[in-house]
Amino acid sequence: ISLGFATVTVLSCACSSLPQLLLCSGLFPTAPSQPHLAISVDLLTFYRALFEHSCNSISTLASALHTHYEHRGFQVTTWEVCVMLSY
Repeated sequence: ISLGFATVTVLSCACSSLPQLLLCSGLFPTAPSQPHLAISVDLLTFYRALFEHSCNSISTLASALHTHYEHRGFQVTTWEVCVMLSY
């Protein structure tokens, strides 16, 4: 099972700091100096859009769970969960 993590080697030089190089590569550093972890700027942009369009956390969570289970072959209804098998 992949958790969505990837190891990326970033080559640096004296002309740019590591955080600057990460940002140029589309990654946001989690520390201002000597970052050991970075998050995709695309993921942060998606999270911001999700936050801006969510009415409240409960309905957003319910909608996300609904989509998550549908993509895995479950039919989500108001009170029941059924497995949809395709052969």
